[in-house]
Amino acid sequence: METIAGYRIKTTLGAGGMANVYLATQESLDRQVAIKVLDASLIDDALIQSQFAQESKLIASLNHPNIVQVIDQGVSSQGRPYFVMPFVKSITLNAVLKRNDVSATRKIDIAIQICKALAYAHRNGIIHRDIKPGNILVDYDGHVRLVDFGIAGYFTKHEKPNLIKNDNLVMGTDAYMAPEQIENTSKASHLSDIYSLGIVLHQLFYGCFPMQAILPNGDYDEFSASLKPLINSCLEPTPEKRPTSADEIRQQLLLIAQGKHLRSNRWSNDSPQNDIPSNYQLLDILKENPFGATYLAKDPKNKRFLVIKKQKLDHIGTAEKINITLTHIQHPHIARVYGTGKNQRVFITVSEYLAAGNLQDRLSQAFTLGQWILMAQQMCSALACAHAHGIIHGNLRPSNILFAENNFIKMTDFGFPAHTYSEQDDWYRPANETESVQADIYAAGAILFQLLTGALPEPSLFNWKNFWTLRHIPQGLRLVILRMTKNNPQKRYADADHAMTALQNFYNQQNTRIAEKVLFTRKIKTTNK
Repeated sequence: METIAGYRIKTTLGAGGMANVYLATQESLDRQVAIKVLDASLIDDALIQSQFAQESKLIASLNHPNIVQVIDQGVSSQGRPYFVMPFVKSITLNAVLKRNDVSATRKIDIAIQICKALAYAHRNGIIHRDIKPGNILVDYDGHVRLVDFGIAGYFTKHEKPNLIKNDNLVMGTDAYMAPEQIENTSKASHLSDIYSLGIVLHQLFYGCFPMQAILPNGDYDEFSASLKPLINSCLEPTPEKRPTSADEIRQQLLLIAQGKHLRSNRWSNDSPQNDIPSNYQLLDILKENPFGATYLAKDPKNKRFLVIKKQKLDHIGTAEKINITLTHIQHPHIARVYGTGKNQRVFITVSEYLAAGNLQDRLSQAFTLGQWILMAQQMCSALACAHAHGIIHGNLRPSNILFAENNFIKMTDFGFPAHTYSEQDDWYRPANETESVQADIYAAGAILFQLLTGALPEPSLFNWKNFWTLRHIPQGLRLVILRMTKNNPQKRYADADHAMTALQNFYNQQNTRIAEKVLFTRKIKTTNK
């Protein structure tokens, strides 16, 4: 059995031709983990060595409830590379496929969760390359997690266990690979994952591979007519004809399910449909916490998705007054609020739905300088508009910045207080500083600082540490960010318009080559250090 420093191997969870998975105890934290130990031949090639080191750092940055995160990696005493993941008591989707007591609605719920994980990874530029039932875990509460992002399936075109030359290397599993992935690994893209997902969905709902005959099963009659075209679109041989994103597939699944995949609501004794107009179609629960819940609904009359947020009255901060004002404001970088409501228990807002996720989901993504400045200006523009109407955001952070499309952002959740219990609730505001225009400017600067460096600024009198952290950033830009994040509010920009003008002036001074240069991500900075 393997010997891995810092871990006590207990038993084998699974074994295959290319890897073994062990249950172990991480001695430093006394917690159970799963360790996947890959075949030593996988690092005999320089290309694999490089990709192994590079991708493991990217994958470790993924933080999503539907992804099993890689928390450590290295090489065992026997010279075999390994990855460490939290241990999740679960079964693979392979085991689910063999059961005949899993309802169609539960299977749709599984498919939706897979899509959420894939969409998150794709937004961060990471392709899975080996979507298959064996890499999808389902726990006993029905929670789905993907494993082996970017690391699974190193083998040759003939599925021999030994690595051949680089030009024969394939990442994936033949039965699930897209045509372009089989032809050439370098052609694999997020659309290749969509193809593999289509095969998994076909197995999940019809019990067989696409080329096999589908046996009639009355349990799926309710959804089969709608599911088949969607699955077929994923299986298009030409990548460009497939759905453009996992989010698009998820939305289609939600429309097909019509909310029937939702189990009992876990917030108080409410039903998700309570306080939602009867003509609205509840599609999904986006978020729940002790203070409220956020739902995705469809407005049949206007044929659009809506976000309905229900917040307990003792935890709404200034949101009621602010969101009533926002119903009369239309700004390209502020999420539209269509209406508000209130009863004895909750305050309700109805706003537009943006399917491309939030900035929190993209913190590990590398942006060009031009893209970064565009987002920075959009943030400042939204704040300038809000402040001109007497609106303070008060809780600006990456999760409250939504993407309408690539690099086109909209701000949301104005006036709602933070929902965390951590001692670090004020990550985006200096301790003891009250809500104000200057506090919003600091929050925007802190977010931009984080995008540039992968870390948050540390409030200090002279900002020496922040200056050092930004030492690789062009001087003009560094001065803008340092001023936005000054510890003394009076030394920050007087308003968001001034910050936006400073960013534009800096951008105008850069030549095209610099403007298109990729920013220093955490990976690049680590190399520089």
